[in-house]
Amino acid sequence: MTNAIADYAERSNRILTFMLGETRFAIDITSILSIADDFNKLEQSSNHQDAFLGYLYYRNKPVNTFEISTLLGRQSNRQQLTSTIEALEQAEQDHRQWVQALEASLYNDSPFELARSASECEFNNWLTDQIDLADHTTLPLLQRFSDPHSELHALADKLFSISKIKGSEAAMKELRTAKRGLINENARLFKYAQEQLKSSVHPLVLYITRDGVTPWFALILDSMDDIVAYEDEQFTQLREYNFKDTQAAMNDPVYGYIHNPDVNEQDCLILSAERLAQLILH
Repeated sequence: MTNAIADYAERSNRILTFMLGETRFAIDITSILSIADDFNKLEQSSNHQDAFLGYLYYRNKPVNTFEISTLLGRQSNRQQLTSTIEALEQAEQDHRQWVQALEASLYNDSPFELARSASECEFNNWLTDQIDLADHTTLPLLQRFSDPHSELHALADKLFSISKIKGSEAAMKELRTAKRGLINENARLFKYAQEQLKSSVHPLVLYITRDGVTPWFALILDSMDDIVAYEDEQFTQLREYNFKDTQAAMNDPVYGYIHNPDVNEQDCLILSAERLAQLILH
């Protein structure tokens, strides 16, 4: 039996697929013991390699748990979403303080030293950068900020103009109206974007096995795509399934890919559990 045929015998024609960034990966279901919603049960550890997160318990057995994105040197969609959520939380707090400072300045007739236009605001610079990089989940949420955020900062000049012409009481009255309208709209937008992104953060645990009975190690996925079947002719082998190969190949756990010309579906890189284990050991 040739190596290629021997490797094929260790595979089924069914895979679990998932996304990392814009790349679609898969693991053969024969290597998967269980898919679980156990991430919140993780006992974290920071005393090991970067990819190692800590321990999960599978039927009272501790299982070493790793971040798949770190193992593959890819950006985690989940970590990017979490970073975006944290940035929005900070921006929400900053703009709440901006409104408070504006109110105090009008009330006390004191200088207002914060950004009077959106272009001077750090959040606007962050927003511009993120829109260029955002995925299909994040992009429409961030795009909604453009006009309300610009109008919010323009409010400062408007109110100081009213204060100069009609007095501070008139400006304060206009501010109270803005709180029920424009300011409230921006506050709701910050909350809505955070809630929508948080609902997209749902990591899954993939328990990997060698014998189909006991866990070998666990992988954290940003999310699961699907379990799909493929035909033999759709599979292209890039290297042997196991790790009896060159050192350079051992560093790459991809051993093949799936291409289906009959459907509008993204190609899929198939990962070897054996090779992932080698990445963990080295």
